[in-house]
Order: sequence, then structure tokens, then C-alpha cells
Amino acid sequence: MQNIKKITFFLGFLLSFASLLSLPRPHDPDELGRVQILKSALAMDTHYLLYLVEDFEGERPWDFYRVDSFLAETQFAASVAKSDAFLEESKLLKESGYPNLQNQTSFLLQSYVENPRLDHWEIRPKEPVLLPLGMPIQGILWVYSEGHHINLSMGLSQKKSKDLYFDLGTLNFVGWRRLEFKITLPKENTRLIQSMSFPISFASFRLKSLASQKKGEFHLYFDNLCFVIDKRTFSYPGAEVNDTWGNKR
Repeated sequence: MQNIKKITFFLGFLLSFASLLSLPRPHDPDELGRVQILKSALAMDTHYLLYLVEDFEGERPWDFYRVDSFLAETQFAASVAKSDAFLEESKLLKESGYPNLQNQTSFLLQSYVENPRLDHWEIRPKEPVLLPLGMPIQGILWVYSEGHHINLSMGLSQKKSKDLYFDLGTLNFVGWRRLEFKITLPKENTRLIQSMSFPISFASFRLKSLASQKKGEFHLYFDNLCFVIDKRTFSYPGAEVNDTWGNKR
């Protein structure tokens, strides 16, 4: 009986330790393949729109809105991803209505972790970025990290509604990574969009350090924040959203 109790205690300890590490959700290493799927979907169905929210080339001012650190700085740095997937997606963006896309800089965030269990940050554009009419079904963001145990989420805002936040996962990878995340809106937000009166805006990024994050300075880079917008919603107001492409894996 004592041996069973020891084994049970040990297994419980392992499980709690794994949860503290907050391992990232499964990542598809074939980033180029994901870009090619996106390209095929846009070519096959004109109802889908690839919307570039921010290319982080320095035209739009950003601020830390809520921060727990004495160090919180942003700037546009000459550091961008150089993978085939990034280059192919940049080419796709140029073909999708952004011929002047430069991709010369990315968005550098620098801050300091003092209390890993509690520290959090919110970064906002000076003004919310209004999305085109339609249903946002998927988001894409390129992120550079150095193995930080920091969770990233993205906020959307809409009149007559509470702000919505979507989890992009934990940034405990090294190098540039393409984060692709599904957007599922509550029914009340869907109805507001379908009324053609209350579109959605991109509002903010949120960062939250985990208990396993080391104290000290850290930095991240963001680039090419995009949304896939499904415009077919307005073909038949009040109908359910057809999100078949967003479910492809």
C-alpha cells in the first residue's frame, strides 16, 4: 500500500511539473505547406479575403497599455524571418492586394520579468485597426522568441460587445515561427457582424509570463499579422458561417 501511495504521489508531481512548463500546442513544422494551403484556398474561393492587419514597417504607432515591468520598450528593427514559408507568404500578400509590401522591419518588444507568476503586458496600436466586413476565421502572426515561457494572446473589439481574446500559445520555441490560429466568434458577435453595422477591430496583444519563466530581460519580434476573412456571410444574412477551410489541417 505504501509503494502505491509513493507511485501515485510521484505521478502527481510529474503531471503538475509538466503543467508548469506549459508546453506549446502541437505545431505543424511544414510552414511552407500551410502557406500553400492558404494560397490554394484563396485561389479556389473568392469569398475568402487575406487581410494584412499590420506589416510592422513603422507607419503605425504602438504603446504598452498595461505593464508590470520597469522596462517596456517597442521599436521597429531590421530583423525579419528568412524562411521559404515567410518569403512565399509575403509574395502571396503582394498578390492579394498589397503590392508595396516591403518586409524590411519587424516589431521588437523588450521588457523585464520580475515576478514570473504575475507579470503581464498589453500592447496596443494607438487606434484599433478596423477589419473589413466579413467573418474573421483565422489569424496568422510571425513571432521570434528565444524559448521564453510567456503566453501570447490577441484581442479583438466590437461595439456593443465585450472584448474577445484568442490564445496563440506559449512562446517557448527558439527562432522565427509562423503561428496560425483559428478564430471562433460567439453567436452574439456573429450576429453583430451580419447586421453589417458592427465590424470587428484588432485591439491588442497580451503577454503573460508563466511560473517557469526565468527572471530578467527578454525580447520578442512580431511580423505580418494577417486575418482570413470569410465574406460569404453577407450572401444570406442570418445564415450560419461556413468555416470548412478553417478546419483543414
